[in-house]
Amino acid sequence: MDPERSLESGPQPSQAMPAVQIRYVGIGQLTLYLVSEDELRMIETGGPSATLLNLAVGFLFLAAGLLGSLLLSEPSKSIYKFNVFVILLVCSFIAGGVLLIVWSRFRKDASETTKRIRKRAIPSAGATVMEGPAGDGPAVS
Repeated sequence: MDPERSLESGPQPSQAMPAVQIRYVGIGQLTLYLVSEDELRMIETGGPSATLLNLAVGFLFLAAGLLGSLLLSEPSKSIYKFNVFVILLVCSFIAGGVLLIVWSRFRKDASETTKRIRKRAIPSAGATVMEGPAGDGPAVS
């Protein structure tokens, strides 16, 4: 048989295809939860807590940098520049602190959402047999 001809013609009908072994491994119990779009979005993104924490850390690092610059630099000859610097420093500390407080209130939203979804589960009274369409495999119990 010519090797070039066998590549062009594709698989030969007389050649046997290798057998594929399929194993079904059952699990003890499969629980399905109904989840709304809002709950799914909350679980995916984690809510606003991640953004609030990032902003809080950013403002606090800005304030720490401004404080370090204020303490380590020579005194400014312009009172206007000094006042602007101190106002930025104080506003950064306040914004970072407020955002940390707000973050502490929102940080458990995703875990509370999953707890609320799990509470809606109906306890099973026993094993039930559910059969799918014919030919789909073994029955699930």
